[in-house]
Amino acid sequence: MALAAIFTSAFAGAAGLGGGLMLLSMLPAFLPASALIPLHAVSQWFSNASRLGMKYREVDTSLIKPLFIGAIGGAMVGALLYRSFPLEILPPVLGLWILWLTWGPKPRFSIPQRFTFTFLGFYQSALSMALGATGPLGTALLMRHTQDREYVVINTALYMSISHTCRVTAFIVLGFSFTEWWRELTVLILGALVGTYIGTAIRPLINQAFAVKLLKGILTMLALNLVSKAAPLLSYEA
Repeated sequence: MALAAIFTSAFAGAAGLGGGLMLLSMLPAFLPASALIPLHAVSQWFSNASRLGMKYREVDTSLIKPLFIGAIGGAMVGALLYRSFPLEILPPVLGLWILWLTWGPKPRFSIPQRFTFTFLGFYQSALSMALGATGPLGTALLMRHTQDREYVVINTALYMSISHTCRVTAFIVLGFSFTEWWRELTVLILGALVGTYIGTAIRPLINQAFAVKLLKGILTMLALNLVSKAAPLLSYEA
């Protein structure tokens, strides 16, 4: 699990995307479904917040208020989704969701410019409460503003940090006991911090097109493995 946390955080730090989704597809091998999404949220908070801290001068402060407004509302709605989600089918559902995010068409929304980042905060927090990750929509919205890679990487970390802050708070309100999982959390947090340092250091050396192709290949294999876990459930139903 430590190696998974280091590798995925380093990948996200270097390429600016994909680390959270990749880690989400690996964690079912180490954690029960009941702890999967909450612990993933904490590890991703540390991964993104540490990346943000290393390059804080690149933060676009004008995004903070609308992102927080949307993320708070999204976490409230997402909490309702999480409470009603049948955890026993979570791994295969995650596998199908990851395949869709990897190969499906990018979602298109007609969003008034002034509501773009309020919507992003809401969308990110609401869906990730139940499914853990939301794919590349946030990066696509940031790239409407600029193609500058450093801006996109750091401000992706900004909106993810805000979203994960609201999500972790929501899980605490729902009664999830993070202290019972302190050993796993320690491994995930230290892995996220080490990975962020490595990824930030090697970012100038990474070819973005190759990174995206590699990410898609890895995610596809991991997602198919998760989908295969539906077979025992189907045979049990039969």
